Amino acid sequence: MRKLLLTLSACVLCAAPLKAQAALASESPSTPAAPVAAETRSVPAPSLFPTTDEVRQQVVRAERERAETKKAAPNQDFLYLVAAIVVGVVIAALILD
Repeated sequence: MRKLLLTLSACVLCAAPLKAQAALASESPSTPAAPVAAETRSVPAPSLFPTTDEVRQQVVRAERERAETKKAAPNQDFLYLVAAIVVGVVIAALILD
């Protein structure tokens, strides 16, 4: 019975980060879609050899989007690391028990 409970708790702990990520992904964006559409119209067609001004504009745009979408949620890699450590501890407890 104890091993079954440990296994179930490991599964719940591994599923928790995935559930949190799914909840974050399902949130609707709070910014209106009209400014984004206006911004995409001003973007020229991609070319094989962009000018330095175009590259700078793309970098500024990407940094602005990254700053706007930055949230207080922890990094996904960190959540997977924590889940992997917990699963490793539970597996070690099952093997050593």
